[in-house]
Amino acid sequence: MNLNAKYYSRAGEEIKRRSDVNKEKLSFRKREVELKIPQYKAIRWEMAKTGARIYDIIYSGESEAMRAEKLERLTKENLNAQETIKALLAQNGFEPDYLTEIYSCEKCRDTGVYQNRRCSCFKEIAKRMAAEELNASSPIKLCDFDSFDLSFYADSFTIDKMSRNFNFCKHYAENFHLPCDGIFMQGATGLGKTHLSLAIAKAVIAKGYSVIYGSSQKLLGAIVKENFGRESEVDSEQLLEKTDLLIIDDLGTEVDNKYYVSVFYNLLNSRLSAGLPTVINTNSEVAQLKKHYGDAIVSRILTMECLPFFGDDIRVSRKHGK
Repeated sequence: MNLNAKYYSRAGEEIKRRSDVNKEKLSFRKREVELKIPQYKAIRWEMAKTGARIYDIIYSGESEAMRAEKLERLTKENLNAQETIKALLAQNGFEPDYLTEIYSCEKCRDTGVYQNRRCSCFKEIAKRMAAEELNASSPIKLCDFDSFDLSFYADSFTIDKMSRNFNFCKHYAENFHLPCDGIFMQGATGLGKTHLSLAIAKAVIAKGYSVIYGSSQKLLGAIVKENFGRESEVDSEQLLEKTDLLIIDDLGTEVDNKYYVSVFYNLLNSRLSAGLPTVINTNSEVAQLKKHYGDAIVSRILTMECLPFFGDDIRVSRKHGK
């Protein structure tokens, strides 16, 4: 993923920060153990001499067989010392691996590099940072499932249908994984589509996935601007294609032209091919969407889980205290 160098630089800083925090945490643990287990410091001091002892053995001028024997003996001494430390830790109420090196990413060991390439953890940090900047003006933090009130829906039929939508969205968010299918929410304005979309976003972000939320006008418009040569710190097209969950609000409200349609088709197709889910909500009828985007795009949208929204505008009900 070719994110702007700005985010790679920030990711490098984050990797170093994590490494420093983990090193300090281990140093604290060692000091803690030294205070509680006096023998530990002496054993550790002897183990610290290992490098010098290996050097002395290798360049001692003794026979190869003698050097091999001494190196093997030294290896056994170190292994025994490690086992002694583990036993002492257990005897004093510590976990046996309490003094093991601490890494946020076991694969790259907090270097950001794995098998001579940027580690996946590095790329995820860069992707998350870029997504956070794109989400900066979105209201993701303002909505959750607890604040979704079904009592604002007028009748038992509507409440039953909306309860199903609510339960589906909540289960989807709580059990989010990759790959998975997307969701298509369709219904008149003010029925809770945006609220549930944002609640999904908040829950999925809390699980550690990258999420981008925005109106179709904002998200597709960002791609169009970049493709026409306007400078941007974020490669929006790549970012939208690669983010774990993309949420497109108010589909159908963007500028009506063929270029936007082409951009949306390529974006949607890329995500479907990669098994990455998209949540789309719209006030438009399916027939209107077909007229706007064409059958090919709408047929792809309809492969998602379709949630029809019913009722009267609940924002009006809230305003009047109904």
